[in-house]
Amino acid sequence: MSTNTPHKGTSILCPRSTTALAFSCLLVAGTIQAAPVNQQELADRVQALEEALKAVKAEAEGLKASIKPGPHSVKIEERGGRMQLATEDGNFTFRIGGRLLLDTAWYDADESPMGSGTALRDARLEVSGTMYRDWSYVFQYDFTGDGEGGVKDAKIGYHGLKPAGKELNLLLGNQFQPFGLESQQSSKYKLFMELTPPTTLLGAGARRVGIREDLIGSNWRWSFAVAQNPLGSRATDANRNDAVDVATQFNINPIQEKGHVLSLGASLRHQSSNGSDTQRLRARAQSDISAFRPVDTGEFISDGFTAVGVHGLYQNGPFELWSEYLQQKYDAINGGVANGEKPMFTGGYVMAGYMLTGEARAYDSNNNVFGATTPAKSLSQGGIGAWQLAAGYSTLDLSDGGIDGGEMDMLMLGINWFPQQRLRFSMEYGNVVSLDGGPYDGDKPSFVQARAQLEF
Repeated sequence: MSTNTPHKGTSILCPRSTTALAFSCLLVAGTIQAAPVNQQELADRVQALEEALKAVKAEAEGLKASIKPGPHSVKIEERGGRMQLATEDGNFTFRIGGRLLLDTAWYDADESPMGSGTALRDARLEVSGTMYRDWSYVFQYDFTGDGEGGVKDAKIGYHGLKPAGKELNLLLGNQFQPFGLESQQSSKYKLFMELTPPTTLLGAGARRVGIREDLIGSNWRWSFAVAQNPLGSRATDANRNDAVDVATQFNINPIQEKGHVLSLGASLRHQSSNGSDTQRLRARAQSDISAFRPVDTGEFISDGFTAVGVHGLYQNGPFELWSEYLQQKYDAINGGVANGEKPMFTGGYVMAGYMLTGEARAYDSNNNVFGATTPAKSLSQGGIGAWQLAAGYSTLDLSDGGIDGGEMDMLMLGINWFPQQRLRFSMEYGNVVSLDGGPYDGDKPSFVQARAQLEF
């Protein structure tokens, strides 16, 4: 704290003020104890006391105004419905936050058993902030994970470089590769509770330890990153080396206004190891409670893959439309029925959301991600909060040549309720409308699932 700030318990009255106040009190005491006086004399003494008190008050106010917070004084400020600590000079900020996601699901199994249930999908604590204005840090731990596997974002960033007036962010640590659209969104702000199956398998994948840069212009962003395996992975006889993962993405927003955005992007990613690694792709039916995975390639050995993706997002007030196509082509397979083949797996989705109560969801155009929804009139303000309808259709094809993982098409319908800015309740219906090939050919399960979400 500033050195000119009074110590706790120290009076801000100067000796002269104290003397004036004491003298005034003596006048009153004398009035009470002395012989009877006339009314005029009593009135004069009361007036003198009032004038003395007024002078003391004026001097105290002047002294208070002269005390200014120092550069390292700490204040509490509100940012987007959350509180953080910050120094007066803006050089340091600190915030503790987290999220709690509680899910439940009821399955209507077709041929294969699934198993309904309830689980904590995410129980996460986070610390984040800035140092010396240009440095940032984030650390998140999800208690539904195990050991290193519970570490989510864990990175430091430098933001002091401004080449040609552009914003350049350098990030080092555990983070997502810049690839795809849906996979870059926070789990709190996705349109549906879970990522679509094509995004889960062919999108950015798990967070990886590496370095990333984001160069941001007025309506565009170019990102590049190099990383290795996710935290918690260990060398095995099948996978002796950490794979090297290189990804890049370019995004442009031809329309970039508040509540009105058109965003288009393309991504490229290559992953390789020094020797052949065991690979396996399998996906759930956009629900996490059941472990049942309708599509599954089984294990095959390959050095790595090259992936491409294109995406588009359009938002106009309460309406939003997402679409993405993803493709992943593997290096030559070593052994098995598909020996020498280079299988290519594809997928994509289209989904839309509409806010029945008229709000436009918060969208960060620089980073192309959604933020917390703010109801026009929340429950605490006597309103009904924000209500959103969502619908989506996705397809994922894991069959090519000697690899028969199956092709799955999914329909999703949902409703989201935001009673307050950082509260969300979701109810969804999902149905595997088509499953061709793979180990569960023809199986068409459906489900209803719900989520209660708190963010702080």
